[in-house]
Amino acid sequence: MNLSKSSNGHYYYSMGEGKPLFFLHGFPDCAENFKPQLEFFSNQGYEVIAPYLPGYHPEDKELDTYQSLRIAEEIIEFIKSITDQEVSLFGHDWGASIAYGIAGLEPDLVNKMITVSVPHGISVGASFLSDGDQQRKSWYMFFFQLPIADLAVANNDFNFIERLWMDWSPNWPEYEPYAKKTIKVLAEENVLSNALAYYRCTFQESLQTERINKLAEQLMSQKIQMPSLYLHGENDGCIGANLSEGMESFFEDLEIKILPDCGHFLHLEKPEQVNKIILDFLSS
Repeated sequence: MNLSKSSNGHYYYSMGEGKPLFFLHGFPDCAENFKPQLEFFSNQGYEVIAPYLPGYHPEDKELDTYQSLRIAEEIIEFIKSITDQEVSLFGHDWGASIAYGIAGLEPDLVNKMITVSVPHGISVGASFLSDGDQQRKSWYMFFFQLPIADLAVANNDFNFIERLWMDWSPNWPEYEPYAKKTIKVLAEENVLSNALAYYRCTFQESLQTERINKLAEQLMSQKIQMPSLYLHGENDGCIGANLSEGMESFFEDLEIKILPDCGHFLHLEKPEQVNKIILDFLSS
């Protein structure tokens, strides 16, 4: 797994040669944790690329906002700096939200898309208002709006982050090495505050830009065009699998799979099973 820096300043891991396949991580996670996917798909004829999300490397430039659609613009620029081909795109958690943005902004850039653990559409936002179960699962999002979160998350060697991994994938005791790698990334200068900014820019209008808000309104009226696959763990402690219901109305071509005995980090909990599902989808 090679760590490189793109011509436009983004750090990324890569492995293999062939058709470009990009993996976008979420929170609390990091690009290095895609190692099982980089190793597997690089042996299946793909050039596999896993970038740090903008703000997750201490050398990253500061953005005017960290709204997911603004991040999508940055990733589009990054993809174009790496390849001039159509790409396949995998997004987990925030990476899923960003992938939806990329699919809307540059539909000709992506030939197939796989998203995981965060549905597309109005269901997640609506659940914050009306779904008591999801409100309880999403408590951390609301906590992140407070200035004290910067101190609390980092306190006691980032035990907060380990607890999120435990809670979100409750039947997976092997989470710890992945959580430790994530903590190492978040402990770098300014990275935690940038990661929290993703949540703050989602909920606080003062941190949003009018340009991105108008763009988001336009995209919500459009269906995602390319063939897409959505995966969700039945035991996800972060986002309820039920929130994927009705996603089909936002896509021209979508397949949904709910995986039993899996939590939020299903591609790490059951990498062999999930990698095969992805490979079959990409090969179809």
